[in-house]
Amino acid sequence: MLVAICFALLVSVPVCPQSTPPTYDETQAQIHPLTDEQLIDCLKLDSTTCPLKYRDLDMIEGELGDRKHPDLLIAAYEKADDDHRYHLVRALYQIDDPKVLTFMRFIAFEHLGRGMDNSETFFPLDYLADHCDERALARLNRHVNFRHEAPMGCLYWAGTERSFSRCNYRSAAPNLVRSLDAVCLNITGEAEEGLRKFFPGACQHLPSIEAEQRCYKKLLKDYPKPR
Repeated sequence: MLVAICFALLVSVPVCPQSTPPTYDETQAQIHPLTDEQLIDCLKLDSTTCPLKYRDLDMIEGELGDRKHPDLLIAAYEKADDDHRYHLVRALYQIDDPKVLTFMRFIAFEHLGRGMDNSETFFPLDYLADHCDERALARLNRHVNFRHEAPMGCLYWAGTERSFSRCNYRSAAPNLVRSLDAVCLNITGEAEEGLRKFFPGACQHLPSIEAEQRCYKKLLKDYPKPR
């Protein structure tokens, strides 16, 4: 009898439904009417004045990038803490503008360590690399960024490898060979495209990735060192 009563009490307790985040369209509808200043405030992790109930930081960054008002973002960066600066830079990363290029050159090489680059250092460097900045290309091409896994997510790092090729940065050839066996197919595809550009007609139709890597490594031994 006691068991029956306990079971009845158990099943009669209402289960509180879990709140689900809004859909993409719902979030976009909430973001779109906000001013740039409000969106910049919403990128602060500790903001108490952001009018958004649910903050999708990627979508906020994308909206600010689409609006293309770099002056406001750069001005906000000057007063921001490190976490806020990170998200402001990600918004600026999406704006192709000479002012952003100058700004990225100003911040990209501050506080760089010797280890693998990460999300805190990547975006200014990659922005510059996309504009064929030799210093940024050299930094991203360091061997430490190719030892194990890519420093950034698949699509981001594939874009970096595309910059090596598009900017004709031939010093990246050895690291492009290392990238041929990357887990991410976007990265391997960009590595192959770059190597085909640097070594036209070479190492094609081979039976395996390992054979392709051996072929390119052999070519690299006779490849003149870039100046």
